[in-house]
Amino acid sequence: MRNWRRKELEEELKKELEEDEELVEELEGKLEELEELKKGEELEEELKEELEEEFEEEFEGVWKNWRRN
Repeated sequence: MRNWRRKELEEELKKELEEDEELVEELEGKLEELEELKKGEELEEELKEELEEEFEEEFEGVWKNWRRN
């Protein structure tokens, strides 16, 4: 009788372990997605800053030309 109960518990634990492993894989996938999103946001911010700098430089050039004329 004890062996039967032990096997039953082992099976339950194996099943729970498999479910936990699936959850870990799912969470790792979501973590990777979040990391990619963060990289994208960082790139977006860098590009925004570069565009703002380019705009300011271009605007200054146009402004100086306009004032000369």
